[in-house]
Amino acid sequence: MTDHDIHDNTVDDDTLTRLLRTHDVAPADTTALREQLDARLADPTTSFTSPPTPITAAALPRRRLTPVRVGGMVAAAAVAALAWTMLPGPSDGSAYASWTATAQAVADRDRNTAVRECRDALRGPFWARNEGGPEQFDPQAATVALTERRGDLVSVLLRDEGARKDFSGFCVVTLKQGATSGTVEAQGLGGAVGGPPGIAPATGFLEGSMSQSGQDPISMIDGAVGQDVAALTIHAGELSVQATIEDGRYAAWIPGRIFPDEDPGRSGQGGPEPVLTYDLTLTDGTTITNAPPAHP
Repeated sequence: MTDHDIHDNTVDDDTLTRLLRTHDVAPADTTALREQLDARLADPTTSFTSPPTPITAAALPRRRLTPVRVGGMVAAAAVAALAWTMLPGPSDGSAYASWTATAQAVADRDRNTAVRECRDALRGPFWARNEGGPEQFDPQAATVALTERRGDLVSVLLRDEGARKDFSGFCVVTLKQGATSGTVEAQGLGGAVGGPPGIAPATGFLEGSMSQSGQDPISMIDGAVGQDVAALTIHAGELSVQATIEDGRYAAWIPGRIFPDEDPGRSGQGGPEPVLTYDLTLTDGTTITNAPPAHP
């Protein structure tokens, strides 16, 4: 990856502030919350000598996925400030022509090249403000959760998780077999702070981050899967894709849309649901069609 590739995605301070505000998952109307706090302050029996009970991501109510428009792209926001921000690469869309619904294994050499390109892309100016703190995504420290090849494209899922964070970094890289460098066609970053990652039930799955670019759409999907799930098929309209499963995570991407073709509205104001359905195959051969995602 060249400096030119990275600097094409530079975002100035004003734009960055505006983008971050669109990810605010707090309720739009805080009047009720303010009234509750005022009442507590006015109550002479209220004691503030004991430390407050910590609230973790697992204790927060699960919110339905709410897509928001970000610079011509759509990002899905969920509980605990979970959101995807997705940056397009230089592709005109033709790079996705070799995409296949079923993934192939990635050779070690290609895996290393794709991972290097992805880490470099996620370390670019847009994410440069993160310093790898306990509640921040660190692309260099993140582990490689999985890689997969679909035609001439290799996708990479990086995971950076801990007691108070749950982050995924995702890239799609054009990389012919044996090539020493590739082109990042799309990259995304999503995460939650305040608690550890959720654990899927043995025979189910948890929806994680999902994103959709605007023009020449490409959509990324990632989540947690139970130990007894052998296969997961994702249907998005006329497109279906077999997700790659590895070490309790699943991931897939499609050259198409996962949200309705309409303006999703502002963050916190609701929006269209992803047009996704799921089929599961368990290790004992059982098939579950239209399987609902679990909620921790």
